[in-house]
Amino acid sequence: MKKNTRMALGRGLSALVSSAAPVAVVQPREPASNTDLPLASSAPEIVREAEGEVTYLAISQIIANPNQPRQEFLEQEINELSESIKVLGVLQPILVRPYAGGYQIVAGERRFRAANRAGLAQIPVIIRDLGERETLEIALVENIQRQSLNPIEEAKGYQRLIEDFSLTVQEVAERVGKDRATVANIARILKLPSAVQEMVRDGRISLGHAKAILTVKEPVVQISLANKIVAESLSVRAIEAIVSREVVLDASRKTSAGEGAETGKITRISAYPELEERLRNALGTKVSIRKARKGGAIELHYFSDAELDRLVQILTTSRE
Repeated sequence: MKKNTRMALGRGLSALVSSAAPVAVVQPREPASNTDLPLASSAPEIVREAEGEVTYLAISQIIANPNQPRQEFLEQEINELSESIKVLGVLQPILVRPYAGGYQIVAGERRFRAANRAGLAQIPVIIRDLGERETLEIALVENIQRQSLNPIEEAKGYQRLIEDFSLTVQEVAERVGKDRATVANIARILKLPSAVQEMVRDGRISLGHAKAILTVKEPVVQISLANKIVAESLSVRAIEAIVSREVVLDASRKTSAGEGAETGKITRISAYPELEERLRNALGTKVSIRKARKGGAIELHYFSDAELDRLVQILTTSRE
């Protein structure tokens, strides 16, 4: 039988680049202006890859990939790398592919930006003919290995591979060198409300916090928990304890009320879903309305004494 030689991308970006067939050296077109700018050839000699060719392209021939996973680049990082490039040049070539009459970056946009800021007219590159899926896979691997992605960027990269290229979670995991559970858990955080995702993106709450919040299903409660984490600097373990108590208590209430006929499939259908939603939006917490034979009850849920004080303040403040 023919041996399967499919390469796992997670083994390392260098394996991807070195596996490429040799490409001819492309003579860069001289820029129409800025001819007095320093050239990348002033850098130390570039080490050639085992089976690939390193060549130089004019920076004006290269464009960024708007669909690459990493969307945030810190100005301080770019400035520091730019200063280093002015002294030492670009020590590692970027990976590009032919695109729209020029070349599009596959991996190395940070180096490209810094080189451009340093005033280089040319930059060392390796050229490979890649499709959209391969481009995304390689960009993901490079950024994951460098730990350059925030959890939201990483999750969106996985989601695109799954939805746009019809890959399974297992196939994505194999390509990026992670286990299936890790990929699945990171992809799940895109189910959180946009307000919570923004907190994950800018580092106010961690991936661990986000996973704990996902245990609760109500979006309003998820936002409330995220705000609580930020306000009180809660650890992941602390928020897990709060969430687990809420889930257990909620299940106990449903069981004691006799809601649901099948074990493990307890479901409560609200008699007033629209009113519950209005109260949730107004109070910023989970609200349950329970209808009885005569009258009923409204339950307000809170997760700390501080949140209880906030609810009391809202409910007792006189409105003119």
